[in-house]
Amino acid sequence: MGERVARLALYQPDARSAARLRSAVGGAHDLTICESWNDLERALAARGVEGCLLDADHPSSSAAADRIRVLRSRHRCLALVGFTDRGTALAFYRLGATGLEAFVSVDDGAITTRAIVDEALAAARGRKVRTWLDGVLPDPGPELIGWSVANAGPATDVDQLADAVRQSPRTLRHKLRVEDLGTPSTILLWGRLLLAGWRLAHDGRGIEETAFALGYSAANSLRRALRSHAGLTVLRVSQPDGVERLVEALATRLGAASRRLPIDLEVSR
Repeated sequence: MGERVARLALYQPDARSAARLRSAVGGAHDLTICESWNDLERALAARGVEGCLLDADHPSSSAAADRIRVLRSRHRCLALVGFTDRGTALAFYRLGATGLEAFVSVDDGAITTRAIVDEALAAARGRKVRTWLDGVLPDPGPELIGWSVANAGPATDVDQLADAVRQSPRTLRHKLRVEDLGTPSTILLWGRLLLAGWRLAHDGRGIEETAFALGYSAANSLRRALRSHAGLTVLRVSQPDGVERLVEALATRLGAASRRLPIDLEVSR
């Protein structure tokens, strides 16, 4: 079985910048090269593409902004990363307002670029998980788990989770207890497990790299967490439908087994 990687579309008319992006990201993800905005839209209409890297300044910043807004409206759960030579806080704010997940600047090296793309994919995957769980888990479960997927990592804590829904940690614990959704730590745990599943099954990441990136002290710690909380092995989670199986396990563990999950949990749409 060949290695699976996330599929990304790349639109960057400048040959030198395109070569830099391919070098930084191509080893970690499968890139579809697009020669125009229309090519990019056609690529994104196909199943399997999770995100795109695009020139946020071509043919002009305003024209690109209009295109990006259209892409975001059509592809809510897509990771959009803009490449730009702008460098001011106001410029980045305006880029964010168009619907971009993140920005890669001309000064970012390969390691930074890959990290930015990973963060954008995590944010998009968090939105997808929230969409799947809407109507399956009571509020605020879908929002909290989506946020936990988008922000999964060693530095994420309960205070940040509570801030995300504008509640105190104490109020959040009470709300989760009332809705039978476990504890804030449970929510954060599932965010890590779901993002781990995505990286194992669709990014071609190994268990050691995935575990350390998400704050586990060793690969075996992630293995135990998957078995204990989801009833799944790393091998099972690493299969193409591993993320879907994790979502089903999450719904079961949080008491939503009798409520209908989306029929088609298509991870790359």
